[in-house]
Amino acid sequence: MIKLNRQTYIVSDNHFFHVNIAKYCNRPYKVSELKNKDFLNEEILKMNEDMLKEFDALPEECDIYNNGDLFFVGEENKKKFFAEHYEEMKAIVKRMKGPTGKRKLFIVLGNHDNFHFAGESRIKFYYDLGFDKVYDTPIIIEDNFILSHEPVYISPANNFKNLYGHTHDLDIEEDYFCYDYDNYAMITRVAKQEGIEPPSIELKWPERKVILDKYFNVCWDKNHKILDLNKIIKDMK
Repeated sequence: MIKLNRQTYIVSDNHFFHVNIAKYCNRPYKVSELKNKDFLNEEILKMNEDMLKEFDALPEECDIYNNGDLFFVGEENKKKFFAEHYEEMKAIVKRMKGPTGKRKLFIVLGNHDNFHFAGESRIKFYYDLGFDKVYDTPIIIEDNFILSHEPVYISPANNFKNLYGHTHDLDIEEDYFCYDYDNYAMITRVAKQEGIEPPSIELKWPERKVILDKYFNVCWDKNHKILDLNKIIKDMK
C-alpha cells in the first residue's frame, strides 16, 4: 500500500499521437479527414502540445500518477513509429518531469501501453522512457483507493474505491461489470461512427452491480486536465 507524501496529481488516457481518439472523443482538433498514420499532422502535434502545457503548469516538485494508455498510433504504425520517433516519446516524458526533473512519474500500464520493442519487457520499456515507477497491475494507495487502468469490480460490501481510466469521456454505469464486453458504450460509439453494426452484448452477471460513489473517472477526455489526486481522495472519504 502506498502513502502520498507530497502534492500528487493524476491523469489517464492521454493517447499522445492518436488520431482516432481525437475523433471518437470529440477532441477540439480538425481530424475528420485524418487516419492513424497521420500521427505527425499539425493538428495532432497541437493536441500533444496542449496536453503537455497542462504538465508544464504543475509544481516543480510533485508526484504524477498516470493510469495508462499514454501513447497510441495504431498497431499498423508501430514499427515505423519505433524506428523514427522513439526519441520524441522520451522527450514527452522528460517534459512531463519538468525542467528541473524533480517531479516523479508513476504509471499503471494500460491495454494500449505496448510500445515496447519485440522481445523486451514493457515494464522495462517504460522505465527506459523515464518513469520512476512502472506498475503492470492496479495499485492501492492511502489504504483503500485502487488506481487502475480499466475499472475494477468492487462489491457493495467492500470499502475500496476505484480511480480508473480506459473509458475516456464515458463514466461507468452501475451494471458495467454485468456484461461480457468491456466498455461496451465506447465499442458502440466507435461502431456507429465507422458505420458498422455494434457487437451483441449478453447479460452474464446480473449480481455484479456496483455503487457508483466508489468510482471516479480520471481520464483526460472526461476532465480535460490533470487532476489533484489529494483533493479527489479527500472528497471521496
